[in-house]
Amino acid sequence: MAITRQQKEAFVAEYSEKLARSKAAYFADYRGLTVAAISDLRGRLREQGDTELAVAKNTLLGLALREAGLPVPEDQLAGPTAVLFCYGDPVSPTKVLTKYAKDNDKFVVKGGIVGNRIVTVKDVQGMSELPSREQILATVIGAVQGPAQNLFGTITAPLREIVQVLQARAESQNA
Repeated sequence: MAITRQQKEAFVAEYSEKLARSKAAYFADYRGLTVAAISDLRGRLREQGDTELAVAKNTLLGLALREAGLPVPEDQLAGPTAVLFCYGDPVSPTKVLTKYAKDNDKFVVKGGIVGNRIVTVKDVQGMSELPSREQILATVIGAVQGPAQNLFGTITAPLREIVQVLQARAESQNA
């Protein structure tokens, strides 16, 4: 069934709006995946935060990228394309995509766009190996909190010693 011009314009407007809101968009070849497999992938991606996976027509996606003012990775927009719009953290979904590609040989990550930059498959794999945002925050908090606790202990140590001396003195007078 052919898509009308109005439907095509609606798709381009929808993709353009999603791309404008996205911090990143990743492209993958889904050829040969069943509907159940794509649904499974969507569920896994949903757990990673604010993402949306859509099957897109390459020509319409290319037009939407131009309309959103983003570069068009022509080599990545060949064959069947699933596009993952990442509205939140752009790194966490890469972990799901690369793991899913390893587990399922019919799913192939092509690359994507992060910010205004085209990224390759190697870039996506590299991002998937980065620690998560939560891990980075925990490391930073630990690095800041450790010296602060040491300083607090150093400042309060003389006060503790005075209290212990006074308690020992009071106990010796009561005995």
